[in-house]
Amino acid sequence: MIKYLPTILVCTFVLILSVINIGVLPKTDVPSADKIVHAIMYFGITGMLMLNQTSYFRNQITKVQLYFAFLFSVGFGILMEIIQYFLPWRSGSIYDLIANAFGTIIAIIIMLIVSHYYNPKYEQ
Repeated sequence: MIKYLPTILVCTFVLILSVINIGVLPKTDVPSADKIVHAIMYFGITGMLMLNQTSYFRNQITKVQLYFAFLFSVGFGILMEIIQYFLPWRSGSIYDLIANAFGTIIAIIIMLIVSHYYNPKYEQ
């Protein structure tokens, strides 16, 4: 359990950001800035989870770990969007969910590349 403490902390941080009343956000010149933030948060969740699963690349990434990281992160994103749907000061969005999944997929791809670099014997 202590091994997953960094992942638990990141998930807790995302949970807090997902449910607090943030009021009206200032407008930015960056189009879809909130979707970028969603992707970054779920990149962080997935990346940290995969680092924890591989003990920071001391072990190879297995297919089970890949599936678990994907399903956990996307499932967590779905749960957050459902919770936001029922909060009067937030709103759940399918576009947020897509951004969450995008961040998850990018994290998995990068972790596979890095894992292969650190552990060239990685078998698919």
